[in-house]
Amino acid sequence: MLVALLAAAPFVQAQPGMSQSTEKKITVTSDIRYRDGQSQAWLLDLAEPEQLPGGGLRPAIVIVHGGGWAFGSKSDQVYRDLLISYALQGYVTISVEYRFVQEAPLPACIEDVKCAVRWLKAHADKYQVDPERIGVYGHSAGAHLSLMIGVSSDNKDLEGDGPWKEYSSRVACVAAGSPPTEIGNPASPWSEHPEWWPIGYFGKTTSPMLLLQGIDDDVVKVNLTDDFVNKMVAAGADL
Repeated sequence: MLVALLAAAPFVQAQPGMSQSTEKKITVTSDIRYRDGQSQAWLLDLAEPEQLPGGGLRPAIVIVHGGGWAFGSKSDQVYRDLLISYALQGYVTISVEYRFVQEAPLPACIEDVKCAVRWLKAHADKYQVDPERIGVYGHSAGAHLSLMIGVSSDNKDLEGDGPWKEYSSRVACVAAGSPPTEIGNPASPWSEHPEWWPIGYFGKTTSPMLLLQGIDDDVVKVNLTDDFVNKMVAAGADL
């Protein structure tokens, strides 16, 4: 486990008369195990901002990396930058690894990221996190996993065999970029399990969601994202 103390200027340009001593400090702790066991994938990085004067609970963000459920890492530069950027803005931020399908088939990766959310809630007091203000962001495969956190908290079969079961994996909100909401290939064996995909859940009990989709994306098809949004809105979900 690696702990580092970082300092960086805030994301505002200095204006005339402003103090130049407004740098912000965060503590980054790498490779925290969110569950015990043989898998080396059950790790997360945590970036913690300085406590605000007067204390109080802080919001948190969970970052889930992409990579087709088969590669990628929380250490990829884009996700490392997000980890630090959000912490500098005052969020307790974690970036999560999960088992790839070559190590454990679906829905293991869904179970893992939900376990990481429960870990964060279990340690909310330690990190001064408000468990009612935890959001999730992911891109591509990470967007699918983030949406599954947001829609399937009532499906106990997807909580897996990990710890922290006394806490819910429900989150306050989800942001997802290029989100696979369903498998477009009906011949895929994954298409036989709608409970593994956001398209299998409609209703008012889902977390509020922001979906970011490129119209020229030739991997995640825009028509599938549109179909998901239309069905969720019709069911009364908060998008």
